[in-house]
Amino acid sequence: MPAPYTAAPCPSRSTSLELIAQVKDQVKENIRKDEYDVSSFYHRKGFCQWLARHPRFENLTLLVIGLNALWIWVDTDLNPGPMLIMSPPVFQFAEHFFCCYFSYEWTIRFLAFKRKRDCLRDFWFVFDSFLVWTMIIETWMMSAVFLVAMGSIGGGMGNASILRIARLLRLTRMARMARLLRALPELLILIKGMVAALRSVCFALGLLVLILYVFGIAFTQLSEDTSLEEDWFSSVLHSMNTLLIYGALMDEISSLVIEIENESVALLMFFYVFILLAALTVMNMLIGVICEMVLKVGASERQQATQSFVTEKLRDLINTGADENNDNLISKEEFVKMLHNKQATAILHDVNIDVVGLVDFIDVIFEPTNGE
Repeated sequence: MPAPYTAAPCPSRSTSLELIAQVKDQVKENIRKDEYDVSSFYHRKGFCQWLARHPRFENLTLLVIGLNALWIWVDTDLNPGPMLIMSPPVFQFAEHFFCCYFSYEWTIRFLAFKRKRDCLRDFWFVFDSFLVWTMIIETWMMSAVFLVAMGSIGGGMGNASILRIARLLRLTRMARMARLLRALPELLILIKGMVAALRSVCFALGLLVLILYVFGIAFTQLSEDTSLEEDWFSSVLHSMNTLLIYGALMDEISSLVIEIENESVALLMFFYVFILLAALTVMNMLIGVICEMVLKVGASERQQATQSFVTEKLRDLINTGADENNDNLISKEEFVKMLHNKQATAILHDVNIDVVGLVDFIDVIFEPTNGE
């Protein structure tokens, strides 16, 4: 006889809940994005890593970058020398100071890396490396080469016009101001919003070009043998340019409106239709798309900033000794002791947690399960 059928034991409710919780934790771990921090590649001990991590060092660097950007303005307007070694002493001192500081800052950050090849994984370090070496070439190497060249030709100036062009290399230093964006999150949100809206902007501009093309052909044909043909609509491209400047961008539109009105009222109504489509619809739609993307990027950036802030505060909370047994869990006893810690309650208050109200939910948060 066949063996009697026996049903497989059904998992208990507690076992199912534990399995669901494990699956949820695994899914959260899989989709979690680690926050990038270049300091994770640094040494744990040493002067260079300490200085590279210090916020005052970062703020000082941002200040020097701003001063260097302003100094380029002063140097361009007031420096009479075609080369650094021909410039007044104050300009030479300033250039050498900026070059020394940026070289020192680059060296500190390079020495802070535990594995030197990891510096290639950081975009800002690679970006700054290019700018620093460009500055070194312009400030020190080219000056040395020019001195040697002057000595070889008996003290003549050589081709100063070519060397003057080399001063344009300092314009690359302006790219360093991109680092200031990290200190100005509002400006960074605007730029990210513009980049995010680029695809939609291209489609909107494509629609505008299509409208310009259709109306350009129409105005070119309708303006034949009229006073408008020679000055405004002589060809399709000329008509498209006229409609873009005077119709879509509405630059001195009254002059064109008067000319069209004197020629034909029907043609004027047709021009108003173009203005309705191009200027009042497409152009305003373009502005709306950009504003919408900036709002979305701003909301995302604020959410990330909040997450980073809460994560930092939770780390500070753990450092207060809340987790006494270092098991990455907080028991009811540890939680009660944490609430008696003034520093811990201040941290919870900083992340907008009602600490007083939290006391009423201690038994709910730590409600025993399975009779434990």
